[in-house]
Amino acid sequence: MRLLQGTWGRLARSPRPEVTAEANPESFDEDRADAWREAGVGRVSVGVQSLDPDVLRLLGRRCDPARARAALRLAAARFPRVSADWILAPGCRREHLAREFAEARELGVGHVSFYILELHAGTPLAADVAAGRLPRPRDAEVESLYLGACEDLARLGYRQYEISNFCLPGQRSRHNAAYWRRTPYLGLGPGAHGFAGSRRYANIADLTRYVAEVEAGRLPEARVDRLDPAARRLERMFLPLRTAAGAPLRDLPANDAVLARGESEGLWRRVRGRLALTPRGRLRIDDVELLFAGLAGSDPVDTPKSFGLTCGVAPGTGATGAAG
Repeated sequence: MRLLQGTWGRLARSPRPEVTAEANPESFDEDRADAWREAGVGRVSVGVQSLDPDVLRLLGRRCDPARARAALRLAAARFPRVSADWILAPGCRREHLAREFAEARELGVGHVSFYILELHAGTPLAADVAAGRLPRPRDAEVESLYLGACEDLARLGYRQYEISNFCLPGQRSRHNAAYWRRTPYLGLGPGAHGFAGSRRYANIADLTRYVAEVEAGRLPEARVDRLDPAARRLERMFLPLRTAAGAPLRDLPANDAVLARGESEGLWRRVRGRLALTPRGRLRIDDVELLFAGLAGSDPVDTPKSFGLTCGVAPGTGATGAAG
């Protein structure tokens, strides 16, 4: 907390700052909540992932549903704004997810981040799927669950403002929304990511190495991506497509045949000079981005007959790795 307060004292503050802290249900208690609040935290993101004990076991979580509920109650009692993460994993059922979202609403959760689990090679879960001990989710099942979750969250009053993020009125995550507008942000600490207009970077994740680099007067960066004008143009096209507002049509390659086909397949719509993806289109964001990237290049691109389901993200695997 001293580190947070010391850093906070050196930053220029907005009149209404948003300070978010991430909490694991199994380690979030009253002492931690009180210390965070004293340090200036006004928003807590709780990594619930599921309230189904079978799904939690499958994900390898030590937390049980009762502990997750207690963490949400504590967060809502101590902080004016509470977010919670859910994961669409093997074993999820729509009716269970709908009940969990309704319970979260009753517990005071104003913001929900809902991710599709991505299987990473080398993890126990991926090994179980590869060996046939767990079924590999079919695209149709994933699509049905995701679209159903979007409908259920909307019925509860949560508005979808980005592929994985939903909120009640006034509860949108300001830092999350800023990423898709290409707003520069500073990444401090091991494993943090940052962005400075034409430069994206990731810090060294190992704490010992990170401290050694800082004490030696060097930037503790593990990776730096320098964005040339073409890359910046692609980001200006693609990042807004993740949001409910969509991207200005003037920033997208003009191809009436592609635009008409995407509309006919229910992937996007054109509204007041912008192209906004539908929930079904957001599931295919990878293919949509590849298509427009090709249209923006010099090589001809064939208009696809259909778009495949390729989207899959989980907390910590995206560009930001930040709290929802």
